[in-house]
Amino acid sequence: MASGSWPSWAAGFLDSAKGTVWADHRVLGGAVVVAILGLLLLMAALIPGQRRTALLNWDSSDAHEEWVIENRGLAHLARYEAQRTDGVESASPVLRGRKMQISLSTPVHEASDISKSVQKNVQDALAVIPLVQGISVSPKINSRGGQ
Repeated sequence: MASGSWPSWAAGFLDSAKGTVWADHRVLGGAVVVAILGLLLLMAALIPGQRRTALLNWDSSDAHEEWVIENRGLAHLARYEAQRTDGVESASPVLRGRKMQISLSTPVHEASDISKSVQKNVQDALAVIPLVQGISVSPKINSRGGQ
């Protein structure tokens, strides 16, 4: 900067860039790649992501107010209720939209009663929460088999 000229590494690049024209295939290809990348980044910024909350049916004095609960909170509640069920060793709920899948681990061979109990317990716990849309619960048992 003090000498008023570009450094040698930048001067070499600028000299080679002076000779390029739009008719050059490399320049045209690079411009297309940059344009497509820019379009993808613009779409990623403008398209909203998946909703991670559930809307509550809550009476509010302000018309512009919404009450929500995070899906993670609903999953914690479902995990707690599932693990409280007799015979359940561990539970891993996943909530996507209005469907909750709960992967259960149990040492019991015959687990159909456990599956029904877990579904009822979790469904009863979710019924207490004033959700606008209900959540369907489907437990999936992974039985390890006991003695």
